[in-house]
Amino acid sequence: MVRNVLMDCDPGIDDAVAITELIANQENLNILGITTVGGNQTLDYVTNNLKKLLTFFNENIDIASGQDKPLIKDLFTAGEIHGETGMDGYDFPNTYEQYPLKSTNAVDFMKTKIDSVDSVEIIATAPLTNIALLFKTYPQVLKKITRLYIMGGSLEQGNITPAAEFNFFVDPDAAKIVFNSGVSITMSGLHMTENKAFFSSEDINNFKNHGRVGQMCYSLMSFYHNAEKENGLKTSPMHDICAVTSFLKPELFTKKTYSIDIITESNLRGMSLADKRLQSEQKNSIDVLMDVDRIAFRDYLYQSIDKLN
Repeated sequence: MVRNVLMDCDPGIDDAVAITELIANQENLNILGITTVGGNQTLDYVTNNLKKLLTFFNENIDIASGQDKPLIKDLFTAGEIHGETGMDGYDFPNTYEQYPLKSTNAVDFMKTKIDSVDSVEIIATAPLTNIALLFKTYPQVLKKITRLYIMGGSLEQGNITPAAEFNFFVDPDAAKIVFNSGVSITMSGLHMTENKAFFSSEDINNFKNHGRVGQMCYSLMSFYHNAEKENGLKTSPMHDICAVTSFLKPELFTKKTYSIDIITESNLRGMSLADKRLQSEQKNSIDVLMDVDRIAFRDYLYQSIDKLN
């Protein structure tokens, strides 16, 4: 059975590696399109980064750019981690400029793609601005979305504030809309991506043993790893790859289900608050990834890269 999938992202070094894994495993996939949103860097940068990556792979996936800022808040970017372009570390060919952009309206683009199929899954590795606007503008698409795989939030520590993970901090209002939409959601939160799904220095060095694509990933991840070390981390969290891998290989993960509220204001902005009481108030029902077989997770990425060489 072929699975229809859309991806919404903000490349972003970890987005780039996540997209690499998705592209490598298209045997039973119909990638309807990939959309971009302001997040790790401004919209122009992240859209160019997507073009660079797809040009590198000689792909012809339809792409569209979306919202350049959150629903209500001002845009907050992560250039200190991903570099000035948002995807520093590798010299991509300039021919990326010729990659066609199908639309500058990601919401209409996604709606049209969803209309063309019976069902769809969505992977979202960025602030959820585009997804929230899709749900509010075209609520009729909700019945066709079988599951949404999100990288965002946390049940423990934040990385922008003590309470908030980056994607949800950037656009908490969008996250709240999406979490309360009724769509089935698998959440890859910071509690898992930082604490469980990390790559060591040795893991990153091993990319070099995986051909041309591995060298590209090594160059990007080395930049990322060095930036994370400056922030005090000894390993590199593989944030966005978790969302893609949970879509492709869900058996590698364990999960729990929680009702989760998103805080939109105050010094807790962007916090994903799970109701862990025995008699919880069921505002929604979110499948939250809790742990992963780290070695199998790592090796699946290596194996995926090998397919592309």
